[in-house]
Amino acid sequence: MAMLSKHCEANHPTAPVHKIYAKHDKLMPAHPSAKYIENLLPFFADTLVPQVGERLKIADEQAQFPVIISGDHSNAIGNLAAFMNHHHDQRIGVVWIDAHADLHSALTTPSGNMHGMPLATALRLDNADCQINTLDEMATAYWHKLKSLSDHQGILPSDVFFLGLRSYEPPEAHLIEEHQMFAYSAKGTPIARGDDKSLDEILDEMVARLSLLDAIYVSFDVDALDETLIPATGTPEPQGYQADEVRRIFDRLLVLDNVKLFEITEFNPTLDDDSDKHRTIFGLLDHALALIDQRR
Repeated sequence: MAMLSKHCEANHPTAPVHKIYAKHDKLMPAHPSAKYIENLLPFFADTLVPQVGERLKIADEQAQFPVIISGDHSNAIGNLAAFMNHHHDQRIGVVWIDAHADLHSALTTPSGNMHGMPLATALRLDNADCQINTLDEMATAYWHKLKSLSDHQGILPSDVFFLGLRSYEPPEAHLIEEHQMFAYSAKGTPIARGDDKSLDEILDEMVARLSLLDAIYVSFDVDALDETLIPATGTPEPQGYQADEVRRIFDRLLVLDNVKLFEITEFNPTLDDDSDKHRTIFGLLDHALALIDQRR
């Protein structure tokens, strides 16, 4: 996150910057099915949601477009809640450009990793049909509070759009199938029923459906790229997008008037020191920012 932030500040020196830091607790997680939820919940509730909400308000007042650079996708739990609060009475959509579905709840997760749960909290889906974990009373209370960080009526499954999805577990596939969610792999294969499509066909359909929405949150996890391009992330996956394909996605999305926020996350240069591959991420961020600049 720090490297992307510095790159952004160096190339856009007049853009206002607001930094939010979380305190890292080295203790063992108290709840294996929702690791560090006891620390993340107060951070989200007391710091991230109110501060992001305030920055969204300022961005509106000053006709700015908010960009979030995040280290871990679990932060989207708080960022999405703030976005939902800010667009309280509006129909919200989410474009999730990611190798992973991040649809697990504390009841279904095999790992307990909170970065696999952002969309479940925003959609308020426990997915009890696929429950594998038993939560104690405290973990249950934390989980329900996490889903209640926003008092928005909630995002509809039909208003979530997955691009580049190729790594997910059966409980997540169950939700995608049950709700017939818009979900395609980087190779154009639908996760639910349907035929393979080209990227242009997928984007055409998605843009048409996005036109029905009031406010759209675009989240780009760098692991949407093929693992050969981005080893500097926590969970790289094969069969991902090439950089030019991500640029094409940005070209279609970031010019839409109802896209109200862009997030880039999960870039961790400490995991790989290949500067050429780092430049791929910098180039994609620069491309996104150039499109955002054109919105003025």
